[in-house]
Amino acid sequence: MIKIQRSPKPSILEKCADQWTRKLLAATTKKERGKAESKYRHEKIKDVLVNMFNGKCAYCESKITHIDYGHIEHFKPKGNPSYQALTFEWTNLLLSCAVCNGAEHKGTKFPSAADGGPFINPCDDQPGDHFDFIYDQTAKLATVIGKTTRGITTEILIGLNRNELRAQRTRRVQSLLVIKNYAQTDPEAAEILRQATLDDAEYAAFARSLIL
Repeated sequence: MIKIQRSPKPSILEKCADQWTRKLLAATTKKERGKAESKYRHEKIKDVLVNMFNGKCAYCESKITHIDYGHIEHFKPKGNPSYQALTFEWTNLLLSCAVCNGAEHKGTKFPSAADGGPFINPCDDQPGDHFDFIYDQTAKLATVIGKTTRGITTEILIGLNRNELRAQRTRRVQSLLVIKNYAQTDPEAAEILRQATLDDAEYAAFARSLIL
């Protein structure tokens, strides 16, 4: 997870968010709520989120858009009645992969401070204050390690070290470690390593940790 600068609110939300919220809160049937709620999926909202997160999951930093459409993720979950009024709130919307946002992981969870929360939000928090991004040379694993209570809660509940994700991330980090060996004498290797630290690069948090 890396820090992301939130883009300006999409014009469609500037124009319609208040009206959509009133209709959603006034809905009395499941059908009415579903129709009102679905407005958050507007393509203009999705386009801004995809650009803002460079086509990556806000949580695990996996690239999404070349294999999937991705989820418009409600940081404070719209499925929780306490946060229904935030369904169209721009500052509550992120881009997520289907796994991080799935019921097995984040889903409708939103732990309170008393339960170790809230989750780390890459637009509001500095992820580096809450996580270490470590490649263990012995275990040969690239692991996200929570170093605050909120970081630990986020790592566990969102599944930032789930097996398939960690295996893919580890392969990326191992490749970068080889490139790093040549970076001081080979300008091309140095440039590849630099590009791996950019916001649009997959698992940039780990690449940045390698060059510190």
